[in-house]
Amino acid sequence: MSETKSPHGGLTRRSFLKTTGAVAGAAAVAGAFTPALQALAQDSKAVDGDRGEEVFSTICRSNCFQACMLNAHVRDGKVRKMTRGNYPDEIYSGSCLRGLAIPERVYSATRIKYPMRRIGERGADQWERISWDEAIEEIAAKFTDIRERYGTRAVVYESASGNYGSIQGNSGMSVRFCNALEMTRLGVCYDVAYGYGTNRVVGGTIRGYPPEAKNMLHSKHILIWGANPVFAQPQTWRIIRRAQERGARLTCIDPMFSASAARSDEYVPVRAGSDLYVVLAMINEVISNDMINELYVKRHTTAPFLLRKDNGLILRQSDIEGGEMAGVRDAKTLTATGSIKKDPAYVWDETSGSAALYTECKTPVLEGSFTVNGIEVETVYTALKRHMAQYTVEDASGASLIPVDTIKELARRYAEDGPVFIYSVYAIDHYCNGHLFAQAISILCALTDNISRLGSGVGAGSMSVAVLGLGGAVNSSWTKVDGGKKASYGSIPQADFANVVSSGKHKGKDFPVKALMVSCSNPISNWAQQGLWFSDILPNLEFVVTLDTEMTDTARYSDIVLPVAFWLETDDYRTNQANPYVVYGQKAIEPLHESKLDSEIFALIADKMGLGDDVPLKPPREWIELSLDSDKLRDAGFTPKTLEEQKAIRAIGSDDLPYVPGYGGAELKTPSGRAELYCECPVPRLDFGQDWKGDAEKEHFPYFLPPYENWYKGETFKKYPISFVQVHERWRTHSQWFAVESLRELDPEPLVHVSREDAEARGIVDGDIVEVFNDRGHVVVKAIVDDACSKGFAFMPKGWQINQCIEGCMQELTTTVVHPLSVNYSYYDVLADIRKR
Repeated sequence: MSETKSPHGGLTRRSFLKTTGAVAGAAAVAGAFTPALQALAQDSKAVDGDRGEEVFSTICRSNCFQACMLNAHVRDGKVRKMTRGNYPDEIYSGSCLRGLAIPERVYSATRIKYPMRRIGERGADQWERISWDEAIEEIAAKFTDIRERYGTRAVVYESASGNYGSIQGNSGMSVRFCNALEMTRLGVCYDVAYGYGTNRVVGGTIRGYPPEAKNMLHSKHILIWGANPVFAQPQTWRIIRRAQERGARLTCIDPMFSASAARSDEYVPVRAGSDLYVVLAMINEVISNDMINELYVKRHTTAPFLLRKDNGLILRQSDIEGGEMAGVRDAKTLTATGSIKKDPAYVWDETSGSAALYTECKTPVLEGSFTVNGIEVETVYTALKRHMAQYTVEDASGASLIPVDTIKELARRYAEDGPVFIYSVYAIDHYCNGHLFAQAISILCALTDNISRLGSGVGAGSMSVAVLGLGGAVNSSWTKVDGGKKASYGSIPQADFANVVSSGKHKGKDFPVKALMVSCSNPISNWAQQGLWFSDILPNLEFVVTLDTEMTDTARYSDIVLPVAFWLETDDYRTNQANPYVVYGQKAIEPLHESKLDSEIFALIADKMGLGDDVPLKPPREWIELSLDSDKLRDAGFTPKTLEEQKAIRAIGSDDLPYVPGYGGAELKTPSGRAELYCECPVPRLDFGQDWKGDAEKEHFPYFLPPYENWYKGETFKKYPISFVQVHERWRTHSQWFAVESLRELDPEPLVHVSREDAEARGIVDGDIVEVFNDRGHVVVKAIVDDACSKGFAFMPKGWQINQCIEGCMQELTTTVVHPLSVNYSYYDVLADIRKR
């Protein structure tokens, strides 16, 4: 047990706020990075003058993706404060109040201190303290019993983004544990539609499509589309601001006047859910007015490839010459990186007036229809031009409420005033058409040479160093068990979990699910359509175990809760997303109270189940060494020792030349190595037995798909006229930091932000208690009249727990209906109404 009398390790709220304010101010001043301030930042003892203090270099492991390096200042065995650490490239150094508030999370008065067993009804918050031996014994016995009665897959493991450590977090040891037990591991259904769409055009899979954030310093125009980096990604926002100071024009397209919009050179309001139509119209505008970059399009995209009119497939060498690839058109082959090089596509050679393989032709034509060996074909560009002609700027203006001239000007700037960087991440991802938006914006990038130029690109905030920088260099075999013969099952998406649990069926076959283990996740708070937990999931589960540091919504409805060690209580490393580094996080203190590391908990359970050899108990550093045991890494000078010594190692790009996909003529990570304007073989991200082939036939090119619910022309709009979304706030990362006292002083309670027009129509004023409701559920909170909201639009910051709302919860209103191909929660595809209570 901790001997700390204050829950904040000796810091009162007032002194904490004073300290964080001073440090935050220093960080802001350090944006200029004068030599004196840099020296002070590197010598922490000079900063605070403390004696007998140890300073440990660590990293924030939340999923805002900023991955701030931090210094943990420890005195007398306790973390006294956090200060900003320094990346080798100063532009990535920074911190926010969340990072500086980490000591409050460590010494939280409500931190889970010891194993607990539920003794009342689920959710009643009635617990008894038990020993670790009792907890492990009961968990192992329950899992063993359920496995014997229903099979190994009846035990489900859910892990998300609560800890981006490589060993203790949502990957690493949890993967090995799931493989050893041959559990069911749920497929992620949030923040994946955008990458699924961009992957069709620029490759890089779900997480590897964007360029490095520093690349924006070379931009002439930065278009923030449906994002609010001021709140969601403050360190990336500093880069954007620096680019703006260097002359980049900043435009923000958003349904609400966000903090980022307020700091932009231009704000363009848009109707929620209509963004896709605007991009399609911009593509049509660029094509019809000959604003494409023809040289780039011919050399670096699939626009000249010949498309068969009879079957919609690209004409390949095997179609004409036969061979081992003849007739091979399965999805796995077509979508594999480099596959089109094994069976090259044909183009029409302008010089010879005949078909030629794209690998051998230097003068391909861009438009036209032809006949090759009796097969009628046309270029991909010809088909794209015809397809996009239906999306006029006039129709887009009617759908989006953006003036016609504004859409035309956006298209012109995009084509002629580049390089342009599209900062767009997960807001539009939260509509059913999010993947189509991402596919369309990537095509627009390709047509205008805004993919591979310095200062160009799409995305931000999700560049995966693990995918791009380390690639296959990391020793992934360390998570495998028995050479991969023992493996978890991962085809059940989170969005279909309630259906599988309540029906006992998956893909039309019996699939009983009876136990759930949760770590690094808070699904009851963060999954869509929260009510399904109480109607379909929990009543059908025999056993629920949660590993956490705080009593989240999920922990409160568990049968056993285990105290897990926090980030500062172990060594680990992180492969970053919003910057190009791999960072080592030093252990600063011993695990508090009775908390244990994830790896130790997994080993104890496995051993009790007779699987100890598959998940052995090892010190964290041994697991780190095993995970980085790779000749490729060693050849690059990247070892556990160098990582621990240097603290941060750049894994991709360089300080002088930031990573940009395809820069300098390099190939993209697509089947052809080019930007692919035509998706030859649309397949679902997860196949869980859904009907998807009809949708796939429509998606060779992006098309306008209106939101399923949140659309002004839909039937639901007649009953529920308010577009209701949940946004990122600066005080939490999803539901993390929900219990931090100092942040609650700054952000004390959940509020729904309502437009002035909607508030007046309903007799609502600031501070009124209101109910936001639809057919799926409701939430009762205070209202604030906010002129950032347009009529018919309301929002709430996400991450509040059920017991922090007056009644209900905002997540009750969302829906589990997903697009059959992207299989991604449509958190923003929600209509509701508001009434005064």
